[in-house]
Amino acid sequence: MANAWNNTRLSGKRVLQMNQPTDRKQRSRNKILDAALRTFKQQGYVGSGVDGIMEAAGMTSGAFYGHFSSKSDVLGEAFVHSFIEDQAAMNGALSECETPEQLIEIMQKYLSSKHCEQVEEGCSIPPLLSDLCRADAETKARFEEVIQWMVAQFQERSDNEFSRQEILATLALCFGGLSLARAVNSPALSRQILSACRKQLPIQKCD
Repeated sequence: MANAWNNTRLSGKRVLQMNQPTDRKQRSRNKILDAALRTFKQQGYVGSGVDGIMEAAGMTSGAFYGHFSSKSDVLGEAFVHSFIEDQAAMNGALSECETPEQLIEIMQKYLSSKHCEQVEEGCSIPPLLSDLCRADAETKARFEEVIQWMVAQFQERSDNEFSRQEILATLALCFGGLSLARAVNSPALSRQILSACRKQLPIQKCD
């Protein structure tokens, strides 16, 4: 029995040692994806470079090519990476909604000046939306899944009080409105845009 236990421990140790490089590589890959996402949010895809991404990741530029073949290669995966994080965050927020009114409150906060100022920490969809328009079919398909998931969650949390059309219009107003509010130079105009969007949210116009 002692020999059997020792063999099991040795075997487990070998498995662990074999898995460590893979785990380290995945952690490094995720680190690059996180840095790429932050950089794309700050500077846009066109304004970002491999050197800047790797500097943000705290790694050498040469290490980039051990994970990705080009900047365009990392774009699609960074989108998917961000969607997973956003989906988890939204799932947590929606899980606390018990009434349609609470759902409306979440969307009101989404269109707040505070969220507008949080480009890096906020939702990744508005700052990356224009790049997504030029993304490959696989990335667009993943994004479509996220939108479909959002619609289904909104309908479920509101007991189907909001129609699919109203929810899609609300999402479009939130993503587009936040992007527009961030694009102008005037803080006053930015606040006016956000206020106008909050007042026009389709999901709060239901009786």
